[in-house]
Amino acid sequence: MTELEETWTEKSFYDKPLSVWLGESELDEQEILPLDIFTAASIGCCQRVKDVITRDMNTCHYKNSGGWTALMYAAYYAHVDVIKLLLEENASVHPRNKTGCNALILAVMCGNENVVELLIKAGSILETRDDRDWTALYHAVNSGHHNVVDMLIKYGINVNSCERGTGLTPLMYAGRLGDAALVGTLLKAGAVASLTNHKGHSAARIAHDAGFHDVAAAITQWGLQGGDGPSLCDGPAALEARRAHTQQPQTHKSKSNTVPSLENASIQPTDLETMLRQIGLSSYMNVFQEQDVDLQIFLTLTDQDLKECGIQKLGPRRKMTSAIARWHSNAPVRSTTECAYADKLEVEMQELGVKLTEAMDALQQAKTQAKQEHDLRAVTEGWVVEARGRLHQCHQCCRMVSDQAIWWHFAPWVEQL
Repeated sequence: MTELEETWTEKSFYDKPLSVWLGESELDEQEILPLDIFTAASIGCCQRVKDVITRDMNTCHYKNSGGWTALMYAAYYAHVDVIKLLLEENASVHPRNKTGCNALILAVMCGNENVVELLIKAGSILETRDDRDWTALYHAVNSGHHNVVDMLIKYGINVNSCERGTGLTPLMYAGRLGDAALVGTLLKAGAVASLTNHKGHSAARIAHDAGFHDVAAAITQWGLQGGDGPSLCDGPAALEARRAHTQQPQTHKSKSNTVPSLENASIQPTDLETMLRQIGLSSYMNVFQEQDVDLQIFLTLTDQDLKECGIQKLGPRRKMTSAIARWHSNAPVRSTTECAYADKLEVEMQELGVKLTEAMDALQQAKTQAKQEHDLRAVTEGWVVEARGRLHQCHQCCRMVSDQAIWWHFAPWVEQL
């Protein structure tokens, strides 16, 4: 091994297979297979990679059977010199392997901070998703690579992205893992604590269900107080102290009799009464109380549902559907023409979503009915086949009986003859 360490950079060793490098076999020169660009990139043999590219410029773009490029191998194993060489030869940072991972995601999975920054500067798309519907930030959070998370946030990755199938965000994964430092980093970077997954569970709820009650309490407090809340690392005592401080009467502040609206709301409402008050429709609270509708149910209502609840006026219904749409999209609320148009689109998208759900239900019912009819047809055809078989048996029996009857009728005459 000492001899290998002293001579591995010699030109004569570049065309040797890996088994020869490790001294595991001695082959004849005719049997030796040279290192391909993928193997050379994975072990950091920069000179061999350069020699291969010199003979064929397109090799830096080739993929192997797993969909990996040489750049992916170099990024995964953090061979910076090989990465720089490949980038200088215009190797693309965008190809993905058979699992949907590009070079950036592979570098993030292994916590290679320097490589991550190098690939981002080379033009890697931060929001690229793999077959699991994860961006690079999900992998960094899931692997607990704090420095890589900081790097991705520094270059502007979306901290509020969500899985399309589950609605889970990076903050929810950090809460599930109970990583207080990661949760704090994501919240400070703009992660919204009030977002919920497709089951209606927030990051605080997910952390609480996972048994990390301190983290859950800190996320909840952040959602109420924003960046002014205590740090997650301060513990429950700091949370209680801040809560007690905020509950003290503020005599030096002037009171306003104006009804708060979504334009000046600084926090997400935590109950239905607060939300209705923010949009100036608190008078409708009794209607929802009679229907046993809370905030969680209210956020699922459509315009037709509001009509069924007894809200017949178009104006209040439109305000409510707009507020619901903005809650789910976490969009800033401003009284502008653009926002009004955005609200209209959000409402139309919700209505289309309801129609799509109804169409999917109808399709499922049609499939079920078709299956039932197919099964019934199969049973009926079985009965027909069985009936035909029995009819054939009856016909054979009748012919046999007829033949016997004819024989017994003519038997005496035959004997006389």
